[in-house]
Amino acid sequence: MSRVLAASKKSAWIALAIALIIHTALISVQAGRRIDTSFVRTWILDSLTPLEKLVDRSLYGVVRVWDRYFALIGVHDENQELRAKVDELRMQIQQDREDVLEAKRLRSLLELSDSGIGKTVVARVVGRDPARSQTLTIDKGRSHGVKEDAAVITAAGIVGRVIHSSNFSSIVQLIIDSQSAVGVMVQSTRTLGVIKGTGGRELELEYIDDDNDLREGETFITSGQDRIYPKGLPAGVITSVGPRRGLFKTVQIRRKWSALSNGRPWMSLTPIRRRPRRESLLDVSNRDARNNRQICSRARRGSGGSGDTVV
Repeated sequence: MSRVLAASKKSAWIALAIALIIHTALISVQAGRRIDTSFVRTWILDSLTPLEKLVDRSLYGVVRVWDRYFALIGVHDENQELRAKVDELRMQIQQDREDVLEAKRLRSLLELSDSGIGKTVVARVVGRDPARSQTLTIDKGRSHGVKEDAAVITAAGIVGRVIHSSNFSSIVQLIIDSQSAVGVMVQSTRTLGVIKGTGGRELELEYIDDDNDLREGETFITSGQDRIYPKGLPAGVITSVGPRRGLFKTVQIRRKWSALSNGRPWMSLTPIRRRPRRESLLDVSNRDARNNRQICSRARRGSGGSGDTVV
């Protein structure tokens, strides 16, 4: 484009120069000879007028194109600046929306803490193991009071439990894990049961007292009998009730939420409630042996050391 503008401008200047030379030569001839040149002058003026108009139009066109070229450059730069500003505003709006959602999540956790569960620790999901899709990593650990078997919950329901805790992070086993089990009850009838993970999105119901009245849409809540999850938290909703398989019907349950449904989910960890220590067979045997020795000792003292043993 710049070459075309330069060529047009050069041609216009050449034509103007030729016209000026001819005009100057004619004036010189007229000054040297005092003759009547009205006819010649008229002819020259008539001949040069179209040429002068052509030169003037060419120069005007060149100047106009040149001005528009620079004007377009300015408009392009301004357009780029406006686009950058629009992108910046869009990013700010998105950040503001995320801040609002995050504030709502925190508010729901605070309300959950005030609902009678007790003191909780707010944690944030920082990672997910790609090899095990049933575990999450949170940003709270032993230094924050988090220990193994701590229940991880949200306002929407239970998430899972802590299976490993380091100083500043913990690994959470989700309730969908095939090794997970949660004590639950039907919210409407209070019928007790256990839901187990399948490794997928669905949960399965087992060990329920009475499955004859189960219907799709029934809500399960935690029973608190597993001594991990507080009582009364949403656990899932029945999606299908199949035929009986063995002792129990095939009941599919789905959670109403996903642990990673939001970009930066927040979770709350409940305080640990230690399970009562169960006696092993060895403990029972040792206890019985101690009791027998005590009985024998008392029997010897009572018999005056005769050596008789009372069993």
